Amino acid sequence: MTRPLKTCLFLGFGVLMACSDIPDFAAGTTANAPYPQIISMSDILGQVPTDQGDYGTGSLASRAAALRARANRLRRASVVDGQTRARMQAALARR
Repeated sequence: MTRPLKTCLFLGFGVLMACSDIPDFAAGTTANAPYPQIISMSDILGQVPTDQGDYGTGSLASRAAALRARANRLRRASVVDGQTRARMQAALARR
């Protein structure tokens, strides 16, 4: 990008931001709100269930195995037929 283009984009963005409305917070609601309660980490971890299961990692592992098998099949398959391969080899031999 050129410098004038960057400057124009920056100024245009600034003008757009200047035209936006200020959020309408209820007067005094946030000023009079209580402070958040601080709780210990052990209380938070106590809420986590102990048996979390595999969360779908079993199906993910099977999908990964299927993709690896597909990649191996594609590596073994030839995408160029014999006649085309012979022409390419002949062209390489001429160089």
